[in-house]
Amino acid sequence: MSLQILRPVTIKARVTDGLKARLTAELNAAIQQLDAEMNELESQVKRAQLTASISPQQQMQLRQLVEQERAVRAEKKAQLQQEISHIQSLPLGSEVVQGTVQAVATVGVGDNLEAVMATEIVVEDGKVIAIRGEA
Repeated sequence: MSLQILRPVTIKARVTDGLKARLTAELNAAIQQLDAEMNELESQVKRAQLTASISPQQQMQLRQLVEQERAVRAEKKAQLQQEISHIQSLPLGSEVVQGTVQAVATVGVGDNLEAVMATEIVVEDGKVIAIRGEA
């Protein structure tokens, strides 16, 4: 008797100059998005202050909200910059986990379940270069 199950398959990427460049570009784009969001928020606040008559108390609350948002975005930006530094320090040829996908596996009595569940796909520059574990 056998049974089909869903199992996680780990996707690993071999570190190349191309992978470093792609990941760095993605993180830089996220940083630019954070900067653009903050600029838009500040523009909206300035427009609100100029066009609407808001009380000094409301202005203070608005400033506090903007400062909180600025702090949150600054923290996210620092994390992204730290990730960029980490990516740049990865040795070429090493492997990093990119995520997981689900795959169907057939298991039967007597199969080694740990081996079935420990399947990995290794990619290099977008191409599968190895499948490890029981396929």
